[in-house]
Amino acid sequence: MRPPAPPHPRVVVASLAGCLLGGLVYLLVLLDLAWSPTRTAVGLGYGSNFFDIQANALLDGHLDVPEGSLGIEGFVLGGRTFMYFPPFPALLRIPVMLVTHEFDGRLTVASMALGWLVLAVMSARLLWLVRTVLRGSTVPSRREAAAAAVLLVAMTGGTVITFVAALPWVYHEVYVWSVATVVGALYWLVRAGLEPSRRSLGWLGAFALAAVLTRTTGGFAVCGAAVLAGGWWWLSEGRRRVDGRRLLVGFLAAGLLPVAASVALNEVKFGHPYLFPLQDQVWTQVNDHRREALSANGGHITGPQFLPTTTQAYLSPTGLRPTPWFPWVSLPDAPPVERDGVVLDQTYRTASVTATTPLLSLLALAAVPVLVLLRRRRSFRLLAPPVLGAAVVPAGILMYGYVANRYTSEFVPLLVVGSAVTAWALLPRLLRGSRRRAGAVLTALALLTAYSVLVHTATGLVASAVTGRGDRLVQLLSLQHRVDRALGTTPPPVLRDVGALPDDAAPDALAAAPGCSALYLATGDRYEPWVLVESSPTVLRATVHRGVEAGQVVLATVVGSRTREVVLQTRADHQVRVVVRQGDTVTAGPWYGVYPESSTTVGIGVFADVGVAEVTTTPGGRVAVFPAQRIDERWVIRPGRTEVRNDAFARAERLGVTLDRVPGRPTTLCPRVVDAAGSR
Repeated sequence: MRPPAPPHPRVVVASLAGCLLGGLVYLLVLLDLAWSPTRTAVGLGYGSNFFDIQANALLDGHLDVPEGSLGIEGFVLGGRTFMYFPPFPALLRIPVMLVTHEFDGRLTVASMALGWLVLAVMSARLLWLVRTVLRGSTVPSRREAAAAAVLLVAMTGGTVITFVAALPWVYHEVYVWSVATVVGALYWLVRAGLEPSRRSLGWLGAFALAAVLTRTTGGFAVCGAAVLAGGWWWLSEGRRRVDGRRLLVGFLAAGLLPVAASVALNEVKFGHPYLFPLQDQVWTQVNDHRREALSANGGHITGPQFLPTTTQAYLSPTGLRPTPWFPWVSLPDAPPVERDGVVLDQTYRTASVTATTPLLSLLALAAVPVLVLLRRRRSFRLLAPPVLGAAVVPAGILMYGYVANRYTSEFVPLLVVGSAVTAWALLPRLLRGSRRRAGAVLTALALLTAYSVLVHTATGLVASAVTGRGDRLVQLLSLQHRVDRALGTTPPPVLRDVGALPDDAAPDALAAAPGCSALYLATGDRYEPWVLVESSPTVLRATVHRGVEAGQVVLATVVGSRTREVVLQTRADHQVRVVVRQGDTVTAGPWYGVYPESSTTVGIGVFADVGVAEVTTTPGGRVAVFPAQRIDERWVIRPGRTEVRNDAFARAERLGVTLDRVPGRPTTLCPRVVDAAGSR
């Protein structure tokens, strides 16, 4: 086979321009608008270290990981813990871990950046290869090159993959790599059909293997497409070639060997060709609703009964929520409603593909009639298998009783290959002729692409802030407050002097505790309807008098999933300490001396980013750190609360101690949003 001719400069410029602009958007979201290449989705790093744990296990020569290392995500079989994610992203970490373990748990951003790079390269190559199939090797016009650049921006920065970049943890990393490897496999599938050779079939098999070892459903889809393409090629032209049988074996090997590898791996881990035993997952053991969902669906949570619910969630053209406040667009105001009486495992607010990515959705949908018109041409045989394979990829999530925004990533390969087919079938005709018509077409492409980029960027950055909490969330809401005031737009509703957080607040609503001691954000989620934005610590000053007696007094109660008491203990020699008591479990700070008529302070603060409370004394230092959230029997998470005991002041006086409540560090955002709400 002759080496391919170098691409025309217009192709190079258009590809670089489109991918660089799409990449800029993606990287800004991935890095959270800052230089944070080792950041994790949540402060404690949970979920961002799973592939690192798996990689270390593989380096030690086994598939199982340390007990408890995966938390609720682990599958425990025969006393060993397994991860249900296939290992490809873990394999990528091994070269780094052979050199150093310094970055363990902090490689997700780098991995997701590399995954995007693969996606960008393969999307660009696929786009131009489809043009070759449909238009031949003619030089693209300037208008066609401009349209291709816009499409590459949409493919690389204007899909849900940009939203996915906002949260660097295992749940999102796997989708970046799944989309990248599936799109890569689709490119080599077209290339192998056009020019079958050892090289093209080898690359097809490699990408198919990577896809199946990243996410099984996507991998199986492209493997099936490879077998279909091989059989079709054999029947149409392969039988007439001297090397036809050898190349047919190459097609079959590229499709079947990755499936065999996946089946073997899953058999070793879970004793099944492709499923994993949900009844053996830690989450199933601790969550009543998961068990209810399994029982209602015959012991699993897959099947066609979920199609009415998932199709509505993922494909409804109304699946997005405009808001009058910055950033003016949001995920729908509630999770999808279960239809036809089905019981979902879990369901989160989810934006539809059609509402967030209209340009690529319309082009991908139009690929069906385009292929019908091409059915008598060789290009149909070359393009139908990859389009069909890409269309099968979302079947897994459409029949899965769990709805989440990240799952719309499964549609991205279809958006890429389907858009490429329609674009090169229609755009050259539309771009010919008058400059006005061509300008209108390019403007429409650019505006729809810009819309998708902004939607996914906005929803991604909000998801990053709400999930990460702490400073991220305060900064986002502060920006929202400033923009709304500057433009005079309607800000989110603010509930003032709230004692108990209501269950029916609209998403994005804010609730201020009395005295602005805390500010909360309504998420619209079923499982965590409110998150703490910021809070002022509870600070008590204890003045120890000369006649102090030995004893103790309960200062405050911290209500979370478990109730803890903060207790001040005194001795007659002017030694004091603070202990945190939970039932029979006591965590004690050190004894320290307080001069007669001098004071010590006790602080109870909450770190919103990690959801823990900290009890400290001055002097003395840290006493205890413990969870500050309440999780009920349905695993609905709510912020905890700190309650100063009303009888603590009188009880302390009887011991010879005067208690005073003193102001802690004030909240910064709460007073501003409350004042703004009061002025409306």
